[in-house]
This record gives sequence, C-alpha cells and structure tokens, in this order.
Amino acid sequence: MNGNISLGPFDGYEALAVKIGEFFKSKVAPIDARETLEIYAFMEAADESKRKNGASVRLEDILTTAGY
Repeated sequence: MNGNISLGPFDGYEALAVKIGEFFKSKVAPIDARETLEIYAFMEAADESKRKNGASVRLEDILTTAGY
C-alpha cells in the first residue's frame, strides 16, 4: 500500500456552483440547518479540545451551550 487515499474522480466545481446559484435564487438552503450547526459544533469542539490540551469534548455539550 502506498499510503495514498483515493477519493474518486474530481469533476470540478460545476455541481457546487449550480447548488449555490439555486440557493441565491430560491433562498432555500440545499443542506438542512441542523447539519450546518453540527459542522460548526464539530469545529468548535476541536478548538475547545485544543484549548484543553487534547481533552475530549462532546458535540452534544457544544450544541447545548449554543442553545440547541
């Protein structure tokens, strides 16, 4: 094994650009708001863990602190 990870073929950003255009026209996000919040909670948990020298941080705790 050479250590490379195959993520499949890259077809460019056209599909993403289409979704962004649809969002700007419709004002309806293509991603559920909860999923977006979970992504931000994950990033905040990573930052919090770093501030605590690598201690475990639960996503649930981050979401609760944010009021979700």
